[in-house]
Amino acid sequence: MEFLRARSKEEMDSRQEEIVNACDILYERLGYDGVNFKAIAELTSISRPAIYNYFRTKDEILLALLKREMLRWQSGFLERLRPISAMTKEQYSACLTEGLTQHVKMFRLIDILFTLLEDNSRVESLADFYNSVSSVFETIYSCTQRYFPNATEQALRQFQYESVSYVLGLHAVTSVSQKHSSAIRLSGVCAGLPRFEQLCQDGLLALLSAL
Repeated sequence: MEFLRARSKEEMDSRQEEIVNACDILYERLGYDGVNFKAIAELTSISRPAIYNYFRTKDEILLALLKREMLRWQSGFLERLRPISAMTKEQYSACLTEGLTQHVKMFRLIDILFTLLEDNSRVESLADFYNSVSSVFETIYSCTQRYFPNATEQALRQFQYESVSYVLGLHAVTSVSQKHSSAIRLSGVCAGLPRFEQLCQDGLLALLSAL
């Protein structure tokens, strides 16, 4: 298809979104290896060479997709909390877990962030990503402070860092592929794989106990 150069920021944003949407479709259908500029061009109104006007590598497109998924999680989490004025630690850990389990794609992309995506993205793209999602991590701090106002700043920051680290590591361990799952069972290393939801809620509750 013929590429018409975007004439405004709105047009550029629209075409970037179109590229990211196509990337999303391909990633869901075919995984990381199925995402490429040729396939994206076939799903959009943008030619393969023109995609380079917006992204240098497919990993930068996946990074943009991850940014969108993280911001969507943040928006959904805040919307869920909006009508709730008070919560116990048990309720708060359950609420956090419920929102996280609805964003499996976000976790899958985070799992490859510090390997392929980081290695094949420009520093400028990574800086834009971290700048855009910094509010996501601050959401953990501010929402925890809202429901547990007596906690010290140090305790709140510690929960912020430890909860994010725990949840990301937990997902990598508990949400393995079907092939990986079959290999683990065949090896007899463990009788059964742990469930993310229960371990997530229990672990967050344990971390909240320090507040």
